[in-house]
Amino acid sequence: MQGYSHLMRSRWLLLSIWICFLLRGWFYASLFPLWEGYDEFAHFGVVRAMATKGLLLVPRQQAGPRDVEESLALAPIPWEVRSWEVLRSSLTEDAYWELPPEERQAREARLRNLPLAWAREDSTHGISAYEALQPPLAYWLMAPVLYALRGAGLLAQVIWLRWIGVAIASLAIPLTFRIALAVARSEAAALGCSAVVALMPGFAINAARVSNEPLAILLFSLLVWLGIGVLNRPPDVRSAAALGAVLGLGLLTKAYFLAALPPVFLLLLYKWRKAWAPLVTALSVAAAIAGWWYVRNLVITGTLTGLAEPVMLRGRGMTAELAAVPHVPWLHAVDAILVSHLYFCGWSSLTVRSWIYHFFYAIVLLAALGLIAQLRRGAVVWLADVYAFFWLGQFYNVVLQYLTKGLAASMGWYLYAVVASEVPLTAAAFGRWSTWAASLGAVLFGALDLYGMHWLAIPYYTGLIAHRANGALAAMHVSQVRAIGVSALFERMAVNKPLSSHLLIVLWILYLAGTIAPMFAALLSAARGEKR
Repeated sequence: MQGYSHLMRSRWLLLSIWICFLLRGWFYASLFPLWEGYDEFAHFGVVRAMATKGLLLVPRQQAGPRDVEESLALAPIPWEVRSWEVLRSSLTEDAYWELPPEERQAREARLRNLPLAWAREDSTHGISAYEALQPPLAYWLMAPVLYALRGAGLLAQVIWLRWIGVAIASLAIPLTFRIALAVARSEAAALGCSAVVALMPGFAINAARVSNEPLAILLFSLLVWLGIGVLNRPPDVRSAAALGAVLGLGLLTKAYFLAALPPVFLLLLYKWRKAWAPLVTALSVAAAIAGWWYVRNLVITGTLTGLAEPVMLRGRGMTAELAAVPHVPWLHAVDAILVSHLYFCGWSSLTVRSWIYHFFYAIVLLAALGLIAQLRRGAVVWLADVYAFFWLGQFYNVVLQYLTKGLAASMGWYLYAVVASEVPLTAAAFGRWSTWAASLGAVLFGALDLYGMHWLAIPYYTGLIAHRANGALAAMHVSQVRAIGVSALFERMAVNKPLSSHLLIVLWILYLAGTIAPMFAALLSAARGEKR
């Protein structure tokens, strides 16, 4: 009876952590200004083309919708796109809040009253749905939702797609619990790992936008979980087929699932050394689902992924890419990846103090050293393979960015696709201290999120702080909130959104509860686990 009570308590704690992430993610989705998510307007443009034009495959040069183009002229644009030629007449958040209140109100009124017919018309000034080069599965799933919302207006459509994306990505939390339980062999540690994922600000930021990332996060987490199932079962072709099906769906969602091919191959080869049927089955199923997309890319672009950077480099070949490797400043590249993974808020690229990143770097280094002693266990090796090959994919993207743009960087938020490997691996690296490591990790990420939200995100998105002449963001002071008042702060937060300031206050309170509660739940679970 005591065991059953303990089991039910763990399940309720997991459900609570899951719900807390939903509350947090929905607040992020409601807080972010229009198009603040990375490449959000281009992802939305692909979905809109499918929903209004009935396209299964959107042309690579598809123009963006006319209402999206107009919204980019009326609402503030993210800081990082201020230099785009096509947006030269648009205003950043900094400039927008410098406008007289009357002009801001007039812009908002025009934005809220955009003609619905413009949703079916194309941009005429160069705004494109450039994410059409991505695999189509996530957009296929979003298009019926957007079609059902065709009468709701642009602002409501964006909010609903964001909220749905958060719900999809949230499924990674119970999957992380199952994965961590198999690796750490402790329910308390598994709950701590779930709390870490629920509290990672970058995870919420990445999920709370219109994009294909939420589905990719879910599918990668499911792939990792199925891989552990393959390790723990006798040879079974059906298990291999399920693994191949998820891999195929992932490949039809994001090209970075190509990084999952080597670990899946190694897993099946290790598990069934003398039986080729499961390996052939898994790869055949994956190829049947997604192979056509990559063959199409080869035919149309001459590259496997069809993404912009490989297309730009297709005349130079692998030789040029290999020749660039010694010239890339790799320490700077790794730093850029980790910064944009740990905390990098939206397309305005809000970042916290450098010492905070260095503190987390020290933990990462300790975990990497501790993990070496854990690599004798099959489940740990599987997770490490998934994570390591994904990092190799990041390094390859660094080379592409360096050759095409001169940037030694990659997008660290992509690492949230493998968060269900990353967090259990980090906890497992601390051995018998894994439960406390996960719980303290939850506290650290919760504190980071609260700081970033209240000293960076809310102040910047409501015009309390802005960039200095050198590009650095000014510091926020409590006196600035007192000067305008809390109610006015939430009224600013509601600008250009289909939400009232009162609803945003409720969502903020729920966000606070959803951030603080998992921190205590993780510590409580660790303390109870230690006593047992």
